[in-house]
Amino acid sequence: MEWYVVTSFKWLELKNIRINYKKENIIPNINLSMETGQHTVLIGPNGSGKSTIIKTITKSKYPIHQKNSYLKLFNSRNMNIWELRSKIGFVSTDIDHRIKSNMKVTDIIMSGLQGTFGVINKAKISSKHSISLVKVMNKLNIDFPSKYYCELSDGQKRKVLIARSIINQPKILILDEPTTNLDLKSSYSLLDYLRELSKEDLTIFYTTNNIETIIPEVCRIILLKKGEIICDGKPSKVMTSSNISNLYDYNLNLINKDGYWRAFPKV
Repeated sequence: MEWYVVTSFKWLELKNIRINYKKENIIPNINLSMETGQHTVLIGPNGSGKSTIIKTITKSKYPIHQKNSYLKLFNSRNMNIWELRSKIGFVSTDIDHRIKSNMKVTDIIMSGLQGTFGVINKAKISSKHSISLVKVMNKLNIDFPSKYYCELSDGQKRKVLIARSIINQPKILILDEPTTNLDLKSSYSLLDYLRELSKEDLTIFYTTNNIETIIPEVCRIILLKKGEIICDGKPSKVMTSSNISNLYDYNLNLINKDGYWRAFPKV
């Protein structure tokens, strides 16, 4: 199943981007563009550079300046962090460490309106914002609004972080390894919510190291290995036993069952 909107435009353009971390060349040179309405998964083994690319997009990591290179977001090279937050929602397990454990669920979600991590100016919260809070909690089936963050399971925390990231109705939702540390039930429940969100006016882009977490609504898959894109295109083109075996350096057979991918060792 592929999802399209009538009018689409490039929300991301990476041109000749090179990224180092602690003197190590994580991304040697990458060129990548993405359009709205194009739900995309970036998949690769641990250490392949997926999170580095996400952090570059969200401006928590900066590429090395070199000739003929640039990063554009919504056709702008100089988007400030406040405009970025209004257009792109971001979810990462790293955010867990930035939220105080004694914050209540409703305060955490509402903090997404102000770009903070739980500490919000309640005087600036309007009745319209309160209505948005109720809507987003209903959408994600969050029925524990008065609980403290420390009381939540990993699956519940992930839903709260997603709610926080979409309460201001961004155009793009970026998730870095959204099912990390979740059990089977929580993982598939989260994927169900992503499937529902993908049917709205929201473009989803997420990373994973597990092909089983690719939802059927994804229409583009990018394979990343050692900081380089080795394959990019429609699932029917990219998801082959040969490509996945090459990605993980292991002989695998790939199948698709009810829209979900599975891989098995070749015997």
